[in-house]
Amino acid sequence: MTTLSLRPISMRKKCLRTLYLAHRWLGLIMGVLMLSWCLSGIVMLWRPWPTPIAGTELVGHAPLLLSPSLPMVPSLMEPGSRFQSFRLGMVGAEPVLTLFPVTGTPFAVDLRTGQTGSIPFQEASASARAYAALLGVQNVPVSEGITTDDQWVLDTPAHQQGFERFRFPGPARLVVYVSPITGDVVQATDKVSRAWAWVGAIPHWLYPAVLRRHPPIWKTVVIVLSGASIFLTVTGLFIGCLCLRRRWPFSAYQRWHLVHHFFGMLFGILALSWITTGFLTMTPAGLFASNKDRLDPVHVTGSISGSELQLLLERIAVYRTTGWIDIRGVFLDGRIFLAVTDGKGHRERLDDNLTPTPLEISTLGQSARLLTAPDSYYFNRSTHPRSFPVIRLTADNGVLFYVDAQTGAVQAAFDTPARYSRWFVYGPHDINFLPWLRTAFARLWVVFPLLSGVFVLYLAGW
Repeated sequence: MTTLSLRPISMRKKCLRTLYLAHRWLGLIMGVLMLSWCLSGIVMLWRPWPTPIAGTELVGHAPLLLSPSLPMVPSLMEPGSRFQSFRLGMVGAEPVLTLFPVTGTPFAVDLRTGQTGSIPFQEASASARAYAALLGVQNVPVSEGITTDDQWVLDTPAHQQGFERFRFPGPARLVVYVSPITGDVVQATDKVSRAWAWVGAIPHWLYPAVLRRHPPIWKTVVIVLSGASIFLTVTGLFIGCLCLRRRWPFSAYQRWHLVHHFFGMLFGILALSWITTGFLTMTPAGLFASNKDRLDPVHVTGSISGSELQLLLERIAVYRTTGWIDIRGVFLDGRIFLAVTDGKGHRERLDDNLTPTPLEISTLGQSARLLTAPDSYYFNRSTHPRSFPVIRLTADNGVLFYVDAQTGAVQAAFDTPARYSRWFVYGPHDINFLPWLRTAFARLWVVFPLLSGVFVLYLAGW
């Protein structure tokens, strides 16, 4: 009887010893990464990923100047060609039409010749210089050609088509990226923003270009490392609970081990939540993965044929467009509307006869609601500033769309997985469930202390 009763106790001790050793050695291996995630998270509270100055995408664009007789655009005459939007404006001295087909990638058309292609190098350089002038940089830029996989544009929309990169000599070491299709400044960094990114966003997202250039490998690395971190934290919580005592000092550990045990009991669940939600941002096995086709704005905008668009362009060419610097197609259920911006930043919505036509909520269906302030899904983020007022509506496919209340342009879309991830992934990861949690006060007095507590937890354990 005695021998039989000792055997399960021995097995239990072996299992616990194995668990202790696994936690200890995995903690030593993963400790640097865990500390890096905490420190970089603290940096990102105040220094997020570099982005251009808000509202400067049209810098350097002159008032639209079109010839009354436009050339035929072969791209619009192709049989079956359909477009869900377009954009018209001057890039330097060249009138450029940017087309957004229902299928395929956007492309630019020179409205002096009707030919498809990218904007001239000189015009891209002019856009870069105009943006640099806003920052007080007057030096002549050095062109570094087209880049598709630069460290700073790997997550920028349309980077696969490449951007013109211009480097400005001087103490700021400004680098500006210009779209060769629209002439817009799509990214800009200087030595300060790059330095903060190397201690903030890049280590936090495991984002060095050498890894991020290969999305499947990058995703696998993040999933494996965050999965190992989840195991490390779960085993730590389990061991911490086993080692609790009923009386003071409530722990069998001393010195740094005591600090690790104490902070683990206080912040372990929070650490596990952050790591698990970080793991889930990679949509492992398709969990919380959105359907890009369902999020396509075409479900709200509809599309028009190339011949219809050619007629509209000819109508615009003979219209007096003095002062217009940007014209965008903002279709609605296949009907053509225009969002026009003048040199003073004023915006106006016109119909296909170029008559002012304010957007009426009643035309968007019973689900449409006007929002003048953020709701649970549409609110400002460090890399996604939002504009108001907007109209929130639910499309026939169940996707929640947010439409600019003045122009009708689609601003954002959330399908069911995206809405779930808001509450179960990004909400707990960013701690931004409530409006006040997204304030500077909350970052300093709520999120920063919590991150600091988790940092001490991993520092003491390492």
